[in-house]
Amino acid sequence: MQNNKNSGLMVEFVRLSLFVLILLISIISSIVQEGFINWSILGPFYWILTVALTLHLVWFANWEKVLQRPLWLFAGFVFDSLFISLLIYYSGINQSLFLFLHLVNILLAGIACRGVGALTLALFTSIFFSLAALFSPEMKALSFFFLLTLNNIAFFSVAGLSGYLSEQLQSVGSELKKTGLSLRSAQELNEVLVENIPTGMVSFTEAGEIVKANSSATQILGVADLSKANWYDYFPSAKNDEGFFKGDVKYASPGETQAKILGMTVSKIYSPELQARLCIALFDDLTKIRQLEYSARQNEKMAAVGGLAAGIAHEIRNPLAGISGSIELLTQTVNNEDDRKLMKIILREIDRLNNLITEFLDYSRPETPPTDPVDLSPLLTEILDSMLVNSQVRADVQQVRELGSSLIILGRRDKLKQAFLNIIINSYQAMGESQKPSLSVRALASEKEIQVRIRDAGCGMSEATKRKMFEPFHTTKAKGTGLGLAVTHKILEGHGAQVFVESEVGVGTEFVLTFPRAH
Repeated sequence: MQNNKNSGLMVEFVRLSLFVLILLISIISSIVQEGFINWSILGPFYWILTVALTLHLVWFANWEKVLQRPLWLFAGFVFDSLFISLLIYYSGINQSLFLFLHLVNILLAGIACRGVGALTLALFTSIFFSLAALFSPEMKALSFFFLLTLNNIAFFSVAGLSGYLSEQLQSVGSELKKTGLSLRSAQELNEVLVENIPTGMVSFTEAGEIVKANSSATQILGVADLSKANWYDYFPSAKNDEGFFKGDVKYASPGETQAKILGMTVSKIYSPELQARLCIALFDDLTKIRQLEYSARQNEKMAAVGGLAAGIAHEIRNPLAGISGSIELLTQTVNNEDDRKLMKIILREIDRLNNLITEFLDYSRPETPPTDPVDLSPLLTEILDSMLVNSQVRADVQQVRELGSSLIILGRRDKLKQAFLNIIINSYQAMGESQKPSLSVRALASEKEIQVRIRDAGCGMSEATKRKMFEPFHTTKAKGTGLGLAVTHKILEGHGAQVFVESEVGVGTEFVLTFPRAH
C-alpha cells in the first residue's frame, strides 16, 4: 500500500509539473512575442490550463482519498486527455508538444492503472484527439489524415507498451519485495539464533577490537559491555599469526578470584560488509565438565591402585608376621645386650611397617555407604578452631571463613573430619615459607549440591605433582608416608564427592569439593 501511494504521488506530481511547464512556456512565449496578441485565441487556452491546474491541485491535496477510489484516479487521466485535446484544438494540430503530452499521459496511466487503464485511456484519447482534429481548420491536406492515423497508432502502441512494462515492473517489484522479506526474515532469524545460543560468540578485528558479542558471551565473561573492549586484553594466549586457535583457556571474571576453564575456538572470516577480515571466537564454560573429567580419571586411577594395594599388602603382611614371631623367639635366647638392641630395632620397624600396611588396607577397603546426616558448617568450624591452637603449625595464618547454613550431606562425621583435617593441615604446611599466609574456606549450598572450597596461599604444586598427588606413597615431604591425600580421596569418593584441584607454583592451591546435598 505504501509503494502504491508513493508511485501514485510521483505520477500526480509529474502530471501537475507538465501543466505548470506548459503554462510557463505559454506565458514566456506571449511576453516575447512581437506584435498584437490575439486574446480570443489565448483566452480559452489559458482558461483550459487554469482549470486543469486547479483540478490537479485539488487531486494532489486529497491524494489519499483519490488513491482509495480507482475510478477517480482514472477519471483524472481522462480529463487530462480532454484538456490536452482542447489545447491542441486552440493551438493547432501541428503543435507537437501537446501530442507528446498525450503520449506521456497514456504512459503515466499505464503506471498508475496498469494495462487495461492505459488501453482505455488510449481509446478516449483517440476519440478526443480525432474530434479536435476533425474540427480543426487544418484538416484540408491529405497528409493530415495520415498524421491523424499515425498519432492514433502511437496512442495504442504506447498504451500497450506501458501496460506491459507496468505489469512487468509490478511483478519484479513483488518478487523483490518477497526476496527482501525473505532476506530480512533470514537475517532476523539469524540474529535471534546467535543471540540465544548458549555458546558465547564474539566477532573482532585482527587488532582485537570487538565488533559484536551475543548475550551468552557477556554472561560467560561476566562483562556487561564488550563493545569498547579489546579481545586480546582478555585472552592474550589466544593470539597467533595464523588467526586460528583451539583449546582450553583460563579466565577469571572481573571481581572473581576463581578462574573458569573456557573451551575456545577462534577462526578468521572475510566480512563483505566491512571489507576486511574478522575473527570469530566461539567459547563455552567447561569448568564443570573438566572437573568431572578430572574426578573420573582420579577415581579410575585410584580404583586400579586400590586393587593392587590390597594384594600387595596381604602378601607383605604374611611374611612380616613370620619374621616378627621368629625375632621374638630369638630375643629370648640371646644374652648379648647389643644383639637385644638390634632385635628391638627390628621389631619396632616391623611394627611400623605393619601399621603402614594396616593403613594401606584401610585405603583399599571399600567405603561403606554413608547414611547419617552431617552438617558441614559446624564440622569445618571445629576443624578451623582446632588449627588456631595447634602448636605444630604456623599461628599467624589468616583464616577467611564463609560458611552457609544447612550444609547437610549424608556421611560419616569422623571420616569427613579426617579428610578435611588432612587437606587443611597440608595447606598449613604448604605455607611454611609464605610471606602472607592465608587460608580461605568457603562452603555454600545450591539446590542439589554443596560446594566446599579450601584455598591456601602456599607454595603450590607443579603439574607433575598435581597429577600424582592422590596416588599412594607419593609425597613431597621428608617424613611423609604418601597415604594422607590418598586416604582423603578415598573418603571423599565414598561420600559421592567430586574432587577438583587448582594449583599454581608460587601462588597457592585450591581444593574444590562438591557433595550431593541431603534432602
